[in-house]
Amino acid sequence: MPMIAVDIMGGDNAPHAIIEGAVRAARCGVPVLLCGVQEAITVALPSDWKELPISFQFCDELIAMDEEPSRAVRKKKNSSLVRAMKVMVDGTADAFFSAGNSGAVLVASVLFSGRVKGIHRPAVGAFLPTKSDSFFCIDIGGNVDCKPEHLYQFALMGHAYVQLAKHIAAPRIALLSNGHEPFKGSDAVKKTYQLLTESPVAFVGNIEARELGKDDLLDVLVCDGFAGNVLLKSIQGTASTLFSWIKDAADRSWWCKTLLWLNRGMFKTIKNRLDYAATGGALLLGVNHPVILAHGCSDARAVENGILFAYRVRKERRVQKFNEKLLALMQDNLSILVDVARKNQGSQPQTPS
Repeated sequence: MPMIAVDIMGGDNAPHAIIEGAVRAARCGVPVLLCGVQEAITVALPSDWKELPISFQFCDELIAMDEEPSRAVRKKKNSSLVRAMKVMVDGTADAFFSAGNSGAVLVASVLFSGRVKGIHRPAVGAFLPTKSDSFFCIDIGGNVDCKPEHLYQFALMGHAYVQLAKHIAAPRIALLSNGHEPFKGSDAVKKTYQLLTESPVAFVGNIEARELGKDDLLDVLVCDGFAGNVLLKSIQGTASTLFSWIKDAADRSWWCKTLLWLNRGMFKTIKNRLDYAATGGALLLGVNHPVILAHGCSDARAVENGILFAYRVRKERRVQKFNEKLLALMQDNLSILVDVARKNQGSQPQTPS
């Protein structure tokens, strides 16, 4: 049975919320390997932990949320994040989960798990809701600054993942921009538009953020990690504010409170579709092992669901199947990627003789 290595020192609510969520997952039958400071683990464990599939890897360092990722990973070799990543790579565990420093998770993934052959930048992807379905957004926080070839590879990764997850033969791919026209967007977006137009994937053009909630427009949304993370948190923040407005309006009279109570099932269904804790984590694509990242503010419920998601990903061999599909797709698009590399090389300033 797959075991999940958990960085219990990562996250705004660590270690207690992380341990509580991991224990809940263990009660569901998922083996967890808790990596962290011994004193922090032992004080938070329930009295019956020995009856659960829980094991430990103790360490004496942690990587804080505000630390510079590359320096922290290289300097703190005995941190909970690095230790959890290493025990997954060496086969002690089967997947990795962290709600900690996402930049450090990305760095550690590249250093220890390694990138899929030909991939320049691993990216974080997740499904976001539409009116009655969902689309896959990549990248939602892994890479802030991206070149056109990075965004193009994100499109290929999104194409492969949606084929695997939704069994769609030709996923529709759109670029997040400030207008439909090819000349709209940043320089990277405009160049990526041209690359996707020339590629064999089903590119449907640019799309504006206000249209993302509509059905039947796209299956994959491509953007850099800065725009994707802002988009994700804007959706979550707007939903939270909207539900606060509804509650405030209901508190004005007993009649409004009664109407809200009578419709509580409907509002709960809507809230669950927008609740990040229902999934609990997002998958890092483009590396060789299952790496799940969670919100830094994750509570115990989100952690539990994130670990259960990691378990399903590993049990279904989703990363292995995805990487096989991605490698084949990369080979089919090799000529375009080579052309991009040549153009970039040609644009480099020449050293004077």
